[in-house]
Amino acid sequence: MKKLLTSLTIATLATAVLLTTPATASAQDKGKDKAGEKGKGDEKKKAGTLPFNGKAAAVDKAAKTIKLSGEKARVVQITATTKVLKDGKPASFDDLKEGEDVSGGYKMSADGKMEATVLNIGKPPAKTEKKKEEKKEEKK
Repeated sequence: MKKLLTSLTIATLATAVLLTTPATASAQDKGKDKAGEKGKGDEKKKAGTLPFNGKAAAVDKAAKTIKLSGEKARVVQITATTKVLKDGKPASFDDLKEGEDVSGGYKMSADGKMEATVLNIGKPPAKTEKKKEEKKEEKK
């Protein structure tokens, strides 16, 4: 009788282990998938370009940085790959003077700096002017 009870207990435990193993494995896989998805979302955020605008409170030509006016006084780093435009036309960083309006896009670097991808010097054109120019080009 004791052998039968021992055999029955072992069989029950073996069945329980077999039934719970696939459920545990699939739960672990789901956790890994979610972790992978979170990483992808973070990469997208890092890879995206964010906008900036304001006045150039300080321009450091040697360090190639712009300190934007405002409470936060953010500093934007200009790199060799930064596309610089002045009044919509190609320009260089040397064309920028303190007090001018600036806007553009940046990406956060690995060391936490704002690296400009595009720098627009001067006020952006009014939307109505753009629409008028586009209509003229469409008519041609």
